[in-house]
Amino acid sequence: MGKIIIIGILLAVLIYFTLRRLNFFNFNKPSQRINSSRVIEVTAPTQLLKRGLKRTLYTVGSGLVLLILIVALAAKFKIALIMLPISIYLIAQFFVLNNHVKTIRDQQIHYDSETQDVHIEWINGKSLEFNLLKDVTELKEVRAVQKNNGLHMGYYQLLINTKVIYLPYLLQENPVNKPFFDKLQLFNRSIETKLFPII
Repeated sequence: MGKIIIIGILLAVLIYFTLRRLNFFNFNKPSQRINSSRVIEVTAPTQLLKRGLKRTLYTVGSGLVLLILIVALAAKFKIALIMLPISIYLIAQFFVLNNHVKTIRDQQIHYDSETQDVHIEWINGKSLEFNLLKDVTELKEVRAVQKNNGLHMGYYQLLINTKVIYLPYLLQENPVNKPFFDKLQLFNRSIETKLFPII
């Protein structure tokens, strides 16, 4: 009985922090620095991120239900503990999503589809300009081992001289960003699979 109370408390804490994270999706207004129709802002709108959160919370909920069942069964059948890593994996998807959303929020990307120039501004005040076709020295793709509720987590890692740029898969979900990611598909790249593709 004590174990179920502890799990209930942990569940309440997770729900509390999840609800606080909903405020995480309040984006600043996009920069008015570039007004050309050929320049797109490579971003993920709030609605898209909320859809990703909903899918991830479904996965996390499944993991929590599984965890409660494991704890209840483990009291009598120790073999039930074999399922514990699966439960932890499902619950941890929330932290992967949170990591990727933070990366998206921390940078503002503008892409000129005609010249292939990219301008990135970070929340800390730093910025970088480069040409997508000329200046990218290495492209790496890191992806999760599987989709969770239709959401595939992962990211692209671009190396420009000594600077590393991270582009979460969530950005691909926005149809406006298609020209940018279509260009990335032309690059030779190494693909790595991870259990938790955290940036």
